[in-house]
Amino acid sequence: MRRLLLVLVVLLGVIALTGLRWSPRTPSSVVEVVCGWNADRTQPEDRLLPPLAVRKDGSRVVLGTDELGRPLGLRLWLALGTSLAIAGAGALVAVALGTAIGTAAGLAGGRIDGVLMRITEVTAGVPAVLLIMVLVAALRDWGAWLLFAGMGLLFWQSIARLVRARVLRLKSEPYVEAARALGAPAWHRIRRHVLPGVWPTVGTAGTLLLPRLILLESLVAYLGVSGDATPHSFGRIIAGITATLTPLSPSWWPVIVPCVALACAVLVINLALDQDDLTR
Repeated sequence: MRRLLLVLVVLLGVIALTGLRWSPRTPSSVVEVVCGWNADRTQPEDRLLPPLAVRKDGSRVVLGTDELGRPLGLRLWLALGTSLAIAGAGALVAVALGTAIGTAAGLAGGRIDGVLMRITEVTAGVPAVLLIMVLVAALRDWGAWLLFAGMGLLFWQSIARLVRARVLRLKSEPYVEAARALGAPAWHRIRRHVLPGVWPTVGTAGTLLLPRLILLESLVAYLGVSGDATPHSFGRIIAGITATLTPLSPSWWPVIVPCVALACAVLVINLALDQDDLTR
């Protein structure tokens, strides 16, 4: 659990650095101020430069530039913050909904349990990616709020099943039975005996959902469905570059760099939030 807390602190730090904005008049983020660059500043004369190339002004770009001459390194750093923010918010929605439904099903049992589990099974069969794309495309004015809310509302089913199984086991434990025999109210038993035993399972399931939601957010941004909701995103960067390339273009590195960055980000998160390490 210590490793989980450390990873969460690091992720929150990255989100704060890359996602926070000073004010509408100064749209530069903390990272842009520190680095001295503006991620939206275009310089067409420096477009599609390879990694470690020198720009017209004499500065060097570590990861090259995109189709408009913007530094890829800074844009990818901001994209990491955007993806983590949206995926993290979506995971929190999924955890909250899945925990509530799973706990209610496990404690109530009987007909209520059957109805809630049937609802879980039906919603699990909905094509989540297609539905999110349709919702975001139809309600673009909602921006990123609809994106992460839709992710949470469509990916809570596995968490609900895990929580229900855990609650069914916990409510038959001797200390829970003793609390019931002593007349403890239902909310007291849930808060003091059931939920503390559910949190490790919920935390593991929620954090392991992050890489999946990051890939989903990148896919939606790549297809251009999210509009201006994700101005800095891995998918948005890749889509912008591929739209300007031709089969005869030698500039292959602007596409490879963001793809490798996205793969490395997902791989690092998967390794850091490995289930075996979280349950120790």
